[in-house]
Amino acid sequence: MEQDLVQIFELFLALAAAVVAFWQHRQKLVAVDAKDEALIERDLAEARQWETEALKDNVISFFDPEDESVVKAPPEVAARSWKMTDETKKWVICGHSPEDQASLLKQIADAEGQKKIQYLISVPGCYYEIEYGLLKGGGKGG
Repeated sequence: MEQDLVQIFELFLALAAAVVAFWQHRQKLVAVDAKDEALIERDLAEARQWETEALKDNVISFFDPEDESVVKAPPEVAARSWKMTDETKKWVICGHSPEDQASLLKQIADAEGQKKIQYLISVPGCYYEIEYGLLKGGGKGG
């Protein structure tokens, strides 16, 4: 009987050791999965950071008058920072004939459609220099 108790006790210890080994193995798999997920998240975060920095550099280049590498507004730049306001459009077309007004407004719309930040618009005898949606200069002449 004593021999049977020793074998039962040994079996119990072996079962306990197997349960502990199984639990440790599961914990290891969970830790490996967590490590892999953390590495993937880190790589994604780095990629997003690089993309954000590239976008930021484009925006800075767009607004830098010395840098002409970006001449069209990047999609991240709000249109209000480079499009002409309605008040400015009214001022530009003031005093012109209806045909000239239509021509000036079409030239503005075309330039803004191309996301230009610097352009010239003109009608016979008059021209305007536009930059960032603002009237920068102009002149009259024959």
